[in-house]
Amino acid sequence: MGAVEIRQVEYFVAVAEELSFTRAAQRLSMTQPALSRAIRALEKNVGGALLVRTPHGVTLTAAGRAMLDEGRSLLARVADLTSRVRGVAERNAVLTVTGPGCDASLLDRLVRSYNDTAPPRQARVIVGTPEDQLERLRSGRADIALSRATLQDPGLDAVVLRQEPCRVLLSDRHRLAGRNTVTRADLAEEPLVSWAGTGTPLADPALWPAGLPGRPGPDVSDGLQMLAVVRLGQACALAVPQESGAQAEGTVSIPLADGPLVPLRLVWPRERITPQIRSFVRRTAALFRAGQEYDAGPRQELE
Repeated sequence: MGAVEIRQVEYFVAVAEELSFTRAAQRLSMTQPALSRAIRALEKNVGGALLVRTPHGVTLTAAGRAMLDEGRSLLARVADLTSRVRGVAERNAVLTVTGPGCDASLLDRLVRSYNDTAPPRQARVIVGTPEDQLERLRSGRADIALSRATLQDPGLDAVVLRQEPCRVLLSDRHRLAGRNTVTRADLAEEPLVSWAGTGTPLADPALWPAGLPGRPGPDVSDGLQMLAVVRLGQACALAVPQESGAQAEGTVSIPLADGPLVPLRLVWPRERITPQIRSFVRRTAALFRAGQEYDAGPRQELE
């Protein structure tokens, strides 16, 4: 038996409340295999089974029910401790803004614009992946995230900055590469990269009620692998317009005429809202309203 980690307890509570590894993984914005490994490690640390896995979900053992009660209490105490310590440290702390690598230049401009106002807390950028952004917010490792992910966590608030038109990334040698636009019908027989884990927010089923275009293509796990597959002509990929028209060598990005608009949001934890977070969000939203940031398409009213 070993020491129990706070994160393991958080993961267990999510599974115990959802009674499903699938729903818990979605709630935690992590992959189901990673969640299963974490729960098995927790059971090994406590020396007994906490869950009974069935084809229809999970049920709690007696030890699992005890762990759920104690785990909820522990997480509440940790949240209280974190809140009190953060309040003491907040005056001199740095405001941390996270986002995906593809938006690094946009993040840098937003943070520099905010810091030019000489705020009490300077902001900094941490580049992550779409998969870990919301987890950074929940754990307190970030204060604000720039995200395209659909929000399903009631503990998070958000404002929509703009709606971005969906594009298709193709090899520059692809048969459709010379088109001004493409449609879903054009892609009907085209392989579309399949993302491992939670994948890309652009493939969120909520954006595609009629299903994703094309057919399942090669599996990829990161942006570099995706670009390699596209350059080789093995598949196409969903994309949004890049800042300053930047385009990866060997690829072309073409508007998907009948594709969805993808919301770009600023997201923050509802229970940890601070004057600095409010200030950053308001300034950034004002920049987008004034058209001072790259506008990829029609904007909806800010939430």
